[in-house]
Amino acid sequence: MVHRREINGEAIILGNQGDLFQNALTWFDHETGSVWSQPTGEAILGELTGTTLELLPSTVSTWGAWQDRFPETTALEVDNRGSGFSLDSLLIVASVNDDTVAVEYDQLTARGAVPVDVGGEPVLFVADEARDSWAVYSRRIDGEVADIELRNGNVFDPATGNEWDASRGSPIGSHGIELARLPVFTSLEDDYPVFFPDGELLDLLG
Repeated sequence: MVHRREINGEAIILGNQGDLFQNALTWFDHETGSVWSQPTGEAILGELTGTTLELLPSTVSTWGAWQDRFPETTALEVDNRGSGFSLDSLLIVASVNDDTVAVEYDQLTARGAVPVDVGGEPVLFVADEARDSWAVYSRRIDGEVADIELRNGNVFDPATGNEWDASRGSPIGSHGIELARLPVFTSLEDDYPVFFPDGELLDLLG
């Protein structure tokens, strides 16, 4: 998960607080010493209790697949001990307007793309197992809800013929329209109901 570390336009400095909350990492901010829950981005103790940091779009991928799409990436070099997680064991979670909807990554790759509403926003979950790629986009394009789908590894709008790169949302061709990528993150299935008890888990195979 990636959060914008700004409050009222001012950047804050966060560090590892050292304790766990509901079995997940906590931060502290250097400015007030408030304690923050990493999965929710919310201050849970101290002066800033109740403040929530803005969630940003992010992704989990293999390094090889990432380099293939973004060869100029600057990366932090650390000892390669492995994360212990694979995408097949994770949920893809979209959070819009205080509503959360999750899908299992392996079910999503079996379908390729799934249109759904999250918090009143029409969205499209997409995943391409061959490219270790996934994302969630708004289906609202130029104010209209489009019936976009995954076709030949790209997001495609049958009504207009427009295409987009499925991992970036950038236009393919000359139409120049960007897809809006939504704040999403990954979660272990057991952790999801702990932090998002009202969240929905879609069964794409049922």
